[in-house]
Amino acid sequence: MKTNTDNENNPFLSRLMANIRHPRPKLPEDQPFFNRIEKVPAGLYGEIWFRTGGCRWDRQGGCTMCNYGTATPPSSAAMVTSVEQALAALNQPIDELMVSPSGSFLDALEVPVEARHRIYDLIAAYPASMVLLESRSEWVVQETVAELRNSQPSDRHIVIEIGLESVDPWIRRFCINKGSSIADFTRAVQVARDQGVEVYANVCLGTALLSPAEAIDDTVKTARWSLDQGAARVVIFPLHIKPYTLLEVLHQRGDYAAPSLWSLVEVLNRLGSELMPRVEIAWYRSYYDREDKIRHSPDTCPHCRAAVLKMLDEYRATQASCTIADLSAYPCSCRELWATSLNAVTGDIVDRVAATYRDLAKTFNLDTWLTTRGAFLMGALYSKSHLENN
Repeated sequence: MKTNTDNENNPFLSRLMANIRHPRPKLPEDQPFFNRIEKVPAGLYGEIWFRTGGCRWDRQGGCTMCNYGTATPPSSAAMVTSVEQALAALNQPIDELMVSPSGSFLDALEVPVEARHRIYDLIAAYPASMVLLESRSEWVVQETVAELRNSQPSDRHIVIEIGLESVDPWIRRFCINKGSSIADFTRAVQVARDQGVEVYANVCLGTALLSPAEAIDDTVKTARWSLDQGAARVVIFPLHIKPYTLLEVLHQRGDYAAPSLWSLVEVLNRLGSELMPRVEIAWYRSYYDREDKIRHSPDTCPHCRAAVLKMLDEYRATQASCTIADLSAYPCSCRELWATSLNAVTGDIVDRVAATYRDLAKTFNLDTWLTTRGAFLMGALYSKSHLENN
């Protein structure tokens, strides 16, 4: 099922991202899976990534911050074997088990139905109290959710994580190129809840083309909205700069930096102690096993980095507001510089994004397209003030 409509897509960013990704090498076939384990309030969280052909949306250009890779599609049998081996490699009991491909578990083009059924059988036999999968909202439909729910023990807690990223339709279209609608997210939440499956909303911090202050505001607004709309939890993802993404291009131009970890602390502070039990954080540090998968990560300064990461680990393990209170009081000159940077004058966001589009169009030989076929898109870009007033 596909629920996107043309007026929610951004053909310029899709073309731009396709150009940026063009020289990207395929994922190595000698790494069929990757595991990581973290402490969470329920105990131990184990995440299994297994290799697929890649995200369908990625092949159409994709989101401006993502690069989970593309590969020669493995067979269904190979995918099942990867998950089986990954489960066997977990060397300690896992309470929350995440099983995720490079895009959407529920997309039959990425994970064929045969493979999905057999992986469900493997998951059902694994003694975790919670199972989590990740999918774009368009594949969260009654059929796929019922299939998932019925495949697992009746007492098992099941979660689908959906990348909402931002609740602002303009930011989703002109900064992220999400390619799906807010309405489709709310529909997916309701479909899942109707069948006893929870939805976690994945939310970005550090979206392309936003200032640090704008990014914080958008993350806080999106987190609150998600919980109001029925998401069981929100997961905040401060963005890493990955190769073959718009973030990398902007960073090379001097127009983007990975978000400060102090911005993450500020988001949690603004959400407050009442919401913190429902707000998780993820990937605030890099867990990748190879340096070429990440260019830059969210950071502070060398003097406080270790202490800040340790306290964020504590929050990840407990979601206790006292940890964020301690972080907020942590003395470091880089925190003062970060606070000052939030007041920097950045100009009107629409003019800023439009100017960046024009510069990028020249760099990637898309200026003729943007001037002619992209005229309607640029007109829509300037509609932000109209959207905010309605």
